[in-house]
Amino acid sequence: MDALRNIYKTQRKLLNAVFGFAVVFIVWGFADQQVGSELFFVGPWRVATYTYELFASGAILDDLQISGIEFFWGYGTAAVVGVSLGMIFGISRAFREFFDPWLSALYATPSVALAPLIIVWFGTDLTAKIVVVLISAVVPIILNTYTGVLSVGKEFQMLAASFCTPKNQVLYKILIPGSLPYIVTGLRLGISRGIVGVVVGEYFGAYAGLGYQLFYGLDTYNMPLMMSCAAMLAGTGVAFNHVILVIERRMAPWRDSTLQE
Repeated sequence: MDALRNIYKTQRKLLNAVFGFAVVFIVWGFADQQVGSELFFVGPWRVATYTYELFASGAILDDLQISGIEFFWGYGTAAVVGVSLGMIFGISRAFREFFDPWLSALYATPSVALAPLIIVWFGTDLTAKIVVVLISAVVPIILNTYTGVLSVGKEFQMLAASFCTPKNQVLYKILIPGSLPYIVTGLRLGISRGIVGVVVGEYFGAYAGLGYQLFYGLDTYNMPLMMSCAAMLAGTGVAFNHVILVIERRMAPWRDSTLQE
């Protein structure tokens, strides 16, 4: 018993994750048996086999590439712009007071309402989808970054000022490390918003991509295709969240990230 307890303590996170997946798959399989029709629901084994068939035949590879380009460019730009603007929002009161209402309005506007306008302005090529992903992901990154800057204790900034610390050192040594947990939270929220932006962008005027295949499955009553695309999108979100947490541990080894996981 002690040996099992020690194994659980050392591998607690992995074992809990495996147990969680097992519970979800059991419930998922039970629901599939109760529905009994592939037109309305499919179980995890059918989703796994259909996904394997898509990869084995190469039918989904072009869609993955297109959606990947849209997400990487849109989310990457959103991360750079969002963190930079969030720092400016947090440092400059005048900038924050002038633009905060517009930021709140953009945050309250769903991306599905903006996507048709962006398609009209930028066309139906990749640029429009990248802009949709950018707008979807950038706002939570800005909000969390500047909230983190405002949360940094004034005593640290006053201490730096008393030693005549240059402003760039205050930024790199105090504000950014102090607001890093908020920045990471914003980046993680931006991932989910960006993936939604990929799907919304491909719903309007796309001819390929995971979002396009998802809605194609809806139009043709192909439930395995729909759930396979949804599973791939969800898996992408989980993978990128984990990558950001790993980067946070490297950048802030003094921080205990277990509460965020």
